[in-house]
Amino acid sequence: MGLSLKQLLAELAKYIDISSEMQVGAIDYACSSGGIIYVKELSKVLGLSYKQTLDLMTRLRRRGLVVRRGIGVYGLTETGRKLCNLINVVKPYSDSPFKVIRLLLIVGSNPHGKLPLEKLMKLSRMRREELAKILSDWGRFYEEDGREYFEFDAEGERRFKELVHVLGIGPLTLRVLTFLTRGRDLSSILTRFLIIYLSVSMLVIYDVIAAHVLGVFVASLWIAVTVILIILLALKK
Repeated sequence: MGLSLKQLLAELAKYIDISSEMQVGAIDYACSSGGIIYVKELSKVLGLSYKQTLDLMTRLRRRGLVVRRGIGVYGLTETGRKLCNLINVVKPYSDSPFKVIRLLLIVGSNPHGKLPLEKLMKLSRMRREELAKILSDWGRFYEEDGREYFEFDAEGERRFKELVHVLGIGPLTLRVLTFLTRGRDLSSILTRFLIIYLSVSMLVIYDVIAAHVLGVFVASLWIAVTVILIILLALKK
């Protein structure tokens, strides 16, 4: 069953939020552990608190992927196992496609698809050797001013664009929103942006109602920003 990366991503997106690093990590763990999830162990793997991991399990349970087997223990449902089988059958990489997705989003959401190696290691929680193995076909590692970086090549940039288009957003839009919100995945980025946008909108409305000198200018500027964001989202840039 030969699927392109774009087709594989579209299939995975039917089951989970592939932009969520935590959901991706949890399913990756479940698939590699025989379908049994120990919350305490998973919390250590993902760097989450026990409660945060339970909340994550609740989200996966609502998607029909896991079921509670006992205190602190969950198991994959039939749907969850189908997801694992899909990955095992179609994955075009020797590594987990979940790791590929994670790294594409981490590197791609930064300007120019470029990231210092130490930051990439921290965000991905992977060693350099593992990063080099997964990313070697999609870019290059190089030194600049005494620091080592990874940068997408044309193929890496193409793969990143395939991923974000499956998510229903464009690469430029994701990079702008990531810069503004400092979120780690699409869910947190959009949530933070919504909070920021609504907060600033309330301030703009207040400024106009209060008839401040800069009210009209601020309102015009905010309308322009809104229009630009709408265009970016609509065109998936």
